[in-house]
Amino acid sequence: MEGIVLTDDELRILEKRFGPGVREMGPWNSDGTFGYCFVSIAVLEKAAESIEDPNRMMALLRLKNAPEPTAPFMALLETFGRSFIERIVAAYRRGSLE
Repeated sequence: MEGIVLTDDELRILEKRFGPGVREMGPWNSDGTFGYCFVSIAVLEKAAESIEDPNRMMALLRLKNAPEPTAPFMALLETFGRSFIERIVAAYRRGSLE
C-alpha cells in the first residue's frame, strides 16, 4: 500500500500548527522505540476528491510521484490547511469502517 510515514516529531510540528486532529489521519504504529502515523495515498485521494479543487488534485499527483513524499505532504498540509486535514481524517474513518 502506498502512503506517507509521519514520525512522531513530524506529527508534533503539524499538531502545533493544526491541532490534535493530525494524529487521526491514519493508524499509529510503534515498535516501542520509533512511533509513526501512516497516511494512505488512497485516503488522500478520497479527501482531495471530496473538495473538487483541481489545484489540490495536481498537488496530490506531484506528491504521489515524489521519491520521498513526506516533505511535499507536509507542504501540502501547510498550503491547504485544517479543512484538508479534516477531510483526510473523515476519509480515513470512512475507510476504516468499510
